[in-house]
Amino acid sequence: MIKINRVPPPPELTEEKKKELTQKFINEKERVWATPYIKNALFKMSKGKCSFCECKLGEEGKYMHVEHFHHKDSYPNEVVEWNNLLPTCVRCNTNKGIHDTVLEPIIDVTMCDPRDHLIIDNYRYKSKNNSQLGRQTIEVIYLNDSDQLVKPRFDIANKAKETLELILDKAREFKDGVSNSTRRKNIIVNGLKSLLREAHPSSQFSAIVATAIIHDVDYSELKGILISLNLWDEEMQRIESEVVNTSLYGQY
Repeated sequence: MIKINRVPPPPELTEEKKKELTQKFINEKERVWATPYIKNALFKMSKGKCSFCECKLGEEGKYMHVEHFHHKDSYPNEVVEWNNLLPTCVRCNTNKGIHDTVLEPIIDVTMCDPRDHLIIDNYRYKSKNNSQLGRQTIEVIYLNDSDQLVKPRFDIANKAKETLELILDKAREFKDGVSNSTRRKNIIVNGLKSLLREAHPSSQFSAIVATAIIHDVDYSELKGILISLNLWDEEMQRIESEVVNTSLYGQY
């Protein structure tokens, strides 16, 4: 789970249109939010990921649902209120169900930074500093679903760690002069950039991958080698900064 910047509403969703759609929902219970311009704008806002679990929407049957943060049946006047809409997968939308986020708040990723309330430990989310908001979010969304979430997180993070080990081995050899060709240098530099991009906010399970990579001792050693060889460039620093701001690491 990462912070998402709320973008402006689609131009089609004018105040007049909101009133029209809201009344239509109240009177006829139609799915007035299921319009292409609303769904497309939400999809782009979250970079094609579920706002809660960060799975890629549209892959492996993970269809996008328009989630009403304040449930539409309890708060019908917010049924097409832009700030109340989030893109989610079926699993997260179903788990949240009719939970009342006004009476029992959970994290709205467009309003607060999950890093203030959650950490990742062994591929599982835990409440940071005993945060009630964090704990309630984990329970309501069921963010530690072993089969559907924890295992895929482990698989993708473990693959990233294996890639990190391979790049580090090549970097050690390059530093020691065993293999210091231009080709080897490019493999190391571009390999690390590609790995860091897997933890970029636009990537699936980015919070998990970022936490797994950035706080790994192999990463610290690899970065140190690249700095010592003057191979750590501005692009790498920029990507790393974005990854650091995505990771969820800390004491609980």
